[in-house]
Amino acid sequence: MSESIIASDLVGSIKGRYPVGATTFQLAVPSPITVGTSKIRAGGQNGDLKSALVVEEIAFTAYYPAQVRNIKRTRGLDWLIRYIHLDSQASRVSVWVVLKISEDAEPPKPNQNSWPLVIFSHGLGGSRTTYSQLCMRLASSGRVVLAMEHRDGSGHVCVPSRSPAKLYIKESDIIWSPDTKDEERTMLSFRGDQLTFRQHEIYLAYAAFSKLVKYGYEGPGNGLQLTDASKIDWDSWTQKDDVVPIQCDDNIALAGHSFGGATVFSILSTDPPSSESTPIPVNKALILDPWIEPICSPGPSPVPSPRDRPLPRLLVINSEGFTLWKDHFERLVGVVGVWEPAGRRLLTIVRSKHISFSDFPLLPLTIKKKAHIVMDIISKLSLAFLDGSIDNALDDIRTRKMEIKIVGIKKDGRPSRQLVGDIGDVIVQGLSMAPTSDASVDSLIPLFKSIGLTQSKAAEASKNPKSAGVLRDVIVTHGLADVGLDEKQAVLFAALAGQLIKVEGMGESERDYVVKAILEGKLKSVDQVTAATKYLESNPGPIDDNEFNKYCGVGFTITAEELLSSAIRYIEDSTVAGWANLGPTISGLKATPELRWANPLEMKNAVEKAFTEKFGTREVGKPKGKEPKKEGSAKPKAAATETASLASTSTNTRKSVFEEGFLGALHKPGENTQIHPHLREQHLASTNGLVFTRFPPEPNGFLHIGHSKAIFVNFGYAAHHGGKCYLRYDDTNPEKEEARYFESILETVRWLGYEPWKITYSSDYFDQLYDLAVELIKRDKAYVCHCSQEEIKANRGEKVSAPKACAHRARPVEESLIEFEKMKNGHYRPKEANLRMKQDLTDGNPQMWDLTAYRVLDATHHRTGDKWKIYPTYDFTHCLVDSFENISHSLCTVEFIASRQSYEWLCDALEVYKPRQSEYGRLNVQGTVMSKRKILTLVNENYVNGWDDPRLYTLIALRRRGIPPGAIKSFVSTLGVSTAASNIQVARFEQTVRQYLEGTAPRLLMVLLPLKVTIENLPEDYVLMVEKPLHPKVPELGTSTIPFTRTIYIDADDFRLEDSKDYFRLAPGKTVGLFQAPHPITCTSYKTDPTSGDVIELICRLEDSGSAKKPKAFIQWVAEHKASGSPVRIDETRIFYPLFKSDNPLAAIPDFKADINPDSLEVIKGAMVEVGFWPLAKRLLENARAESKAQAEHVSGDVKSKSYTPNGQLAGKECVNFQGLRVAYFALDKDTKAAALDTNNTHGQEGDFLVLNRVVSLKEDSGKS
Repeated sequence: MSESIIASDLVGSIKGRYPVGATTFQLAVPSPITVGTSKIRAGGQNGDLKSALVVEEIAFTAYYPAQVRNIKRTRGLDWLIRYIHLDSQASRVSVWVVLKISEDAEPPKPNQNSWPLVIFSHGLGGSRTTYSQLCMRLASSGRVVLAMEHRDGSGHVCVPSRSPAKLYIKESDIIWSPDTKDEERTMLSFRGDQLTFRQHEIYLAYAAFSKLVKYGYEGPGNGLQLTDASKIDWDSWTQKDDVVPIQCDDNIALAGHSFGGATVFSILSTDPPSSESTPIPVNKALILDPWIEPICSPGPSPVPSPRDRPLPRLLVINSEGFTLWKDHFERLVGVVGVWEPAGRRLLTIVRSKHISFSDFPLLPLTIKKKAHIVMDIISKLSLAFLDGSIDNALDDIRTRKMEIKIVGIKKDGRPSRQLVGDIGDVIVQGLSMAPTSDASVDSLIPLFKSIGLTQSKAAEASKNPKSAGVLRDVIVTHGLADVGLDEKQAVLFAALAGQLIKVEGMGESERDYVVKAILEGKLKSVDQVTAATKYLESNPGPIDDNEFNKYCGVGFTITAEELLSSAIRYIEDSTVAGWANLGPTISGLKATPELRWANPLEMKNAVEKAFTEKFGTREVGKPKGKEPKKEGSAKPKAAATETASLASTSTNTRKSVFEEGFLGALHKPGENTQIHPHLREQHLASTNGLVFTRFPPEPNGFLHIGHSKAIFVNFGYAAHHGGKCYLRYDDTNPEKEEARYFESILETVRWLGYEPWKITYSSDYFDQLYDLAVELIKRDKAYVCHCSQEEIKANRGEKVSAPKACAHRARPVEESLIEFEKMKNGHYRPKEANLRMKQDLTDGNPQMWDLTAYRVLDATHHRTGDKWKIYPTYDFTHCLVDSFENISHSLCTVEFIASRQSYEWLCDALEVYKPRQSEYGRLNVQGTVMSKRKILTLVNENYVNGWDDPRLYTLIALRRRGIPPGAIKSFVSTLGVSTAASNIQVARFEQTVRQYLEGTAPRLLMVLLPLKVTIENLPEDYVLMVEKPLHPKVPELGTSTIPFTRTIYIDADDFRLEDSKDYFRLAPGKTVGLFQAPHPITCTSYKTDPTSGDVIELICRLEDSGSAKKPKAFIQWVAEHKASGSPVRIDETRIFYPLFKSDNPLAAIPDFKADINPDSLEVIKGAMVEVGFWPLAKRLLENARAESKAQAEHVSGDVKSKSYTPNGQLAGKECVNFQGLRVAYFALDKDTKAAALDTNNTHGQEGDFLVLNRVVSLKEDSGKS
């Protein structure tokens, strides 16, 4: 046994319950992991290139409670692990070199309770020893702290100890990959790779240390080595029987400072690296003065790891400087605000500095009394947080609200700010800056509209509570509602409010000055308002009107001639070579002080005029040798490339979704822990080790697009792993369930191409659930409660106080059994009695506060009739039915994270098989509503025509609109599956649909607004049958044959009376090509309606003689030919626009209906389509019906017996979709009546009623000009 060294006074004495020892471990990584693509030179300027970030070896120092006291100190760990070249600290480094940290080579024996584990991540310039004071204080309180030494180039050592050392990787050291974009060649981008590198290190360290505890120092697969050669007995740290010396499997805390804080956030917000399989069960996160700039915006979202644990509690302690760093602090507030209020704290220590959390202020030649005060506060708060008593600690410390004062002027003229208070005061941040949907904020919208803001801009102005409050104060103080502002001035005041929250130290007089300047019309743009606030922030005191006006561009004027002269002078003075330098020239001219306030459009015009005078026209300046893109050829080529790309990547993309990221990191069947080992064995025997998932919708409404992700994840994950997926109807609420919803859900699942292994119902298990409820009562883990709903809410604290037990919680078991039987027999009316689970009221998770398990409902169930008077709740049913069905992966959205704890509690309380619940981010589409209640309101109040109105985003509405199921699956798969919510703009969804249809939809000639054309040099009976491909790049789609005759129709938008040089379609005297027609036509004259003056017919000439010049543009057309049934006349073409005017309808006042777009539906009558429509429509329907029949034949007998879906229902009229060339993508609506679709007729007939829905628009066509 080697000699032990206990806590040294060289770096500061430690006063705690236990003496502290420290030991450093290293672990060689068998398979080095390369992170990122950047490189550095090994061994100096002329060294070989090597990857900058390679995980080859990890190191950490373990600080722990020592069992040896009063041992003479003869040696210890070096505090300075490598010499640091710090010019400003040169006189101190020589002293620091001899500093030692205590080392105890004999680990502690386990106490009655296991030692909690803390993993600490250092900041930039730090190491495993830089935070020894804090780490030793934590260890002295009875914890084991693993202080990482990150080898990522951010600290003292960035390469294995056996290699030449390199202290830091600076930006100048990095050699970027040629593929790296210029805008990504920044140190901040490199920091992102370092975060990934650190995640690998922490997961590897945790896995290795866990093995040490479980198997011993020389146990299997460990590999940990001491940095010294001492032989040490690790017996007291090795698990024996049920005695676990260190808590490695539960309640682990992550801690970090600065960049280490960002490291902790990144671990909480991302999945474990794919090369590590041991998740870290984090229950607390201690983050000290985090620097979160390297984390991609909008910042980390809390994601517990592993997925079967509740959200970790969070304490962030900020320094004064980082709190006064306004933009950074606002982002931090937004990040912390995502946590539940009961599980988060954000504190600031007055007069603390960024380095106050490290050892540096406590070292010889730097030590100050103030540094000890701050370190004592940091330690007290940290320990209290880890002990679960942070609120008690704050009661014993001076706390104050956040106030800022101006204490001087900086060299750059900006005010120097400081927090109000004394050293060691603690500011408890209320997180008011976090986004909120408080009604008091929404109530400001009418006030904002009163000054001239539109509804959408008023709603936007109310979104930020802080700026909204400032705007409210400005309006009230200055009586702006009564002034009669125009909209432009109102926008300026909204911009002023946004600026005022960004500046500090601006008094009322300065604010009044800006308000007056806007009212008097001096400030006319948002740019001027921004300049005004910056000027007044930097120039407190008496305001110089002339200087203010000059700085803000008040009264600035410049003539067009003066602007042109300035542009000519700038071009002559600069090295401008030609039109290629137009953009930089405009930017450079704009940057000159004398033109700061020139009108941007006038400046652009002046520069273009100067360029024309000097270099000639823009066309002359174009590079030679490049042929212009040919009309009609460029776009199909691009489309083909796009289609091929989509086709080639769709399979790989889908595969990667299930093998990487969130889904790739999921456990294997049987790896979910059980309260008894035999439960795992029974589960695996029942499932044969296969993946079992379920899709469990509530049958109380139609599925929406968000459900498509759930269907994709559950059915897709099971299929990918060769497993099974249930369709389980969660039918525990008979008051809201209807047969049509059951039918629609199954039909939608099948329409998307999935087939359930079994169709089950929660009601299948009502008898079993009841028996388990009785068993729960017998185990004294449930009781019958007669509290009213108001009393239950009050006892639960209603988020303002701790929960407390109700009067019935302590009733005897036998009494609850009798009362529960009375509930079952209908003795009580609804809400008179509930069965509640007896959980843990001291737990911070509200899902553990005695949830309701059964309630009384006076409703007839669709399957069980009136057998039951009581029905189980979701919280009771969900986990137990998952258990009954042996679900291996219970996949749900992140709203149920908190429910995971109650899910597992109930399974363990009843000692049944416990599935593992894992949560992924839900899919939301902006600019729509998905709430069943709100959609029902739209339907009942006739804003839409039913749940399948194509303007909605229910799946039956999207299907009716004509969006193919493959496009929806492609959309979901390209989004990926992670723990972050997907808030997607409609434009992105439609772009995916467009890409899908680009390669699959046939193309037909179509005119939306027909304009008759008579070709004067063709005979009356002229007809030429033209065969054309249905898709120029997909020959498999076939061809169609259409007539070309004397009378054709073009789209009215393709004709113009007045020609122009940049217009290439039809006009009097102009020639244009016709797609697939043999020759172009030239307009020779036209006829107009005598009443309206509108053009009603064109007279054109077919250019069929000589070698006519190829036209610059081609347009679509449809011929009149009665014999072939051409044209096909469309009774109604329905064009859909967004149902709501904004991206967030729920922000509208007084409710979401105020945001409804009154012009969301346009109906066009009389459109025409080529006659190839009929054979195409019949073929598409026949193919769809054949596919539906084949799908139905593969349904198992059990599922078939419960199927509500006739085969034909999967092949509706929406299967007929096509691209109207140069118009849009269209599909047949279900309102269509056409006998030819179901008979041998080849043409339409009397009584037909054809309706087309626009599925999605085309990309902007550069040729349509």
